[in-house]
Amino acid sequence: MNVIRIYLLTAAALMVQIGTAAVTLSCDFSNADNQRELMRYHWDVSNRISPMRRFNMPVGDHPYICVVRPLGGKSREDQKLLEEDTYKWDGSSYVYDWAPLKTQIDTVQANGRIFQLMIDNVPWAFQRGIDLKGGKEVETYGNAWPPNDPEAWTVYIQEMMKELIRTYGREQVEQWRYCIGREIGTAGHWRGSKIEFFEHYATTVNAIHSVLPEAKVGAHFLWASSNNSFGPDFVKWCKLKNIHYDFVGVSYYPFYNKIKRVDLELVYRADFAPIKDIPEWNPDAELEIHEFSLIKSMSKKGNSYENAPKAHVEAFTVMLGKMMYDHDMHHIFRWGTGHNKLAEQEFLSMQGDYYYAGSKEGEPLVDGNMIDGLFSWNTKQNQFNAMVYNYNADPSYTKDEPVGLSIILPFPPSTQIKYRTAVLDGEKLERSDWKMLRTKPVKDRDESRLELEMDLSSFSFQKVEILGPKPKRVLTKRVDGSKVKVELAELKEGKLLCYVRGRRYIIPISTLSDDDQQFLKKWAQEK
Repeated sequence: MNVIRIYLLTAAALMVQIGTAAVTLSCDFSNADNQRELMRYHWDVSNRISPMRRFNMPVGDHPYICVVRPLGGKSREDQKLLEEDTYKWDGSSYVYDWAPLKTQIDTVQANGRIFQLMIDNVPWAFQRGIDLKGGKEVETYGNAWPPNDPEAWTVYIQEMMKELIRTYGREQVEQWRYCIGREIGTAGHWRGSKIEFFEHYATTVNAIHSVLPEAKVGAHFLWASSNNSFGPDFVKWCKLKNIHYDFVGVSYYPFYNKIKRVDLELVYRADFAPIKDIPEWNPDAELEIHEFSLIKSMSKKGNSYENAPKAHVEAFTVMLGKMMYDHDMHHIFRWGTGHNKLAEQEFLSMQGDYYYAGSKEGEPLVDGNMIDGLFSWNTKQNQFNAMVYNYNADPSYTKDEPVGLSIILPFPPSTQIKYRTAVLDGEKLERSDWKMLRTKPVKDRDESRLELEMDLSSFSFQKVEILGPKPKRVLTKRVDGSKVKVELAELKEGKLLCYVRGRRYIIPISTLSDDDQQFLKKWAQEK
């Protein structure tokens, strides 16, 4: 059962009134030092494998797609799928066939947008005549071998880029990203050595940049603590050899009931920090998660899995989002459609908010509970958000835990605010109605404090939304210089919607002073 109790208290009364909470999360929105970057939405890219004629549409209008295996080198039932290759051996010579690649791009762009093209599987013709070192020609995902001729590969990549520019225009092709390799470190994706991949990467990025110097290029590896993690050495090698990359993607498939895979403080230190937080890391690059799912089980081949229960997924999503914001990581490429992903939708609603640093005091009452939260401020709507989660690697825990929130708001005591809560309840996120209240003082300060206590069930999250007063402005009329103090609401087509003592007014900004017009236009842009 989820219950939330709200108190407006002075600081001195805090411990008396909410003494049942063993963990208290705090945020001071009045302290500018706590303000971080604007929040991006991390779940906006979906992986799709070779969408030749159709693909499973993600949620949203014109979603971003990462196209996997677009160049060929694919297989079906352990047989080479030669007809979809873009580089073919016709019996006497090698020929290019860009039609399969363009079919996939056109299929995506009919309903979505290309975000990234993978340069992963090498077309089968590049396998001719190479020593397979006793390995199979057809691996789990098709052709996992390096190209037989690096010079021919260079020309092939250059011709591919030229064909894309001829077909789609330079401006559009520059907007796409190019990821060289997928899950490098697994035999199913790469049968060459580590150094062979690094050299293959350098050859490929140089070929791309010889045609399109501004193209964004990177690579994709396993997580840093895996048995064959090439990511840390890739970063060091690129620094040593002065090789360019704009991003590094990693895979992350945590089992929902294994503490070392879901405790994100441990996970960041073990799996992401050894790539991103080393001296050789390119500070202009981005670390991303290019494959992710919270899983219950995985097949022996590693190419299919069963998702964790929904409640675990939702709570973990909030926890993962906090890690991404705290460590300035970008993008989580999803499989599936994203349908009914409740925590993801809440993050989408906070896109563009300022992320605020908070703090945590105390330890959970229930052994193994990972309780924390994140805070944001939508300065345009003057809305303050807190998302609090409870996750445990033991799937059997069901006991609620009291959690306290202590929030300092940047407006005076006795300010009238509205608040509501959103609580994960099974398959739904239940929102309460907006309620009105007035804030109380903080001792020796001009700001307000809001104290809350919630009963947070296992494997769940709750969101609190606090709507502060509308921003105010004293406006000056151009004709007579008279002044009026208003609450700003919206600027549209040169007309300001505002409120004076609760009554609604629409004012053409052309009737206001030059200073007011300049201020309102800037305010509307930021809004």
